[in-house]
Amino acid sequence: MNNIELDTLRVKIDDIDFQLSNLLKERQSLASKIMIAKKGNSPFDPEREEKVIEKVVTFGLDKFLVEKIWRQIISSNLSLQKKLKIGVAGNDDEIKSSYLGHFGNYFDTTYFSSVISLLASLEKKDIEIGFINNDNIKKIENESDIKVNFQVIANIPLYKKPDQQQYNIIKLKMN
Repeated sequence: MNNIELDTLRVKIDDIDFQLSNLLKERQSLASKIMIAKKGNSPFDPEREEKVIEKVVTFGLDKFLVEKIWRQIISSNLSLQKKLKIGVAGNDDEIKSSYLGHFGNYFDTTYFSSVISLLASLEKKDIEIGFINNDNIKKIENESDIKVNFQVIANIPLYKKPDQQQYNIIKLKMN
């Protein structure tokens, strides 16, 4: 490939990047309109997020790429609607990486040393949602002395590789 071909291809990529940027700005501008349309209801809707990602995968892109990119787009737009207070049970590199891959750096995040301390904070409503390793959820469900009434609202990631950990997003159950 000669330099002229390379330059031509790069110009085309630059044009596509410009178009993508404009589309992302347009998508972000809808965030405030969506909040008004929701009439004060929580903007965080994991079911809707999953449907969006599953739909985009049908457009022919790699499912892992789609999930990674759209999670960041969705989280960025969500943060324009509301700065969620999110608790993460643990602070090792793997859970931090999974959390940031899902939510990015857009929210008020607290890392807890234990699931029990996260659940206590959730119960006191110091945080709105929790991000917990799936194995810990199973342990909690088997503990009879834990009285926090929570529910799993999402499993992360949507598309999981065999060696990848599964995580859950939880919130308090409404009575």
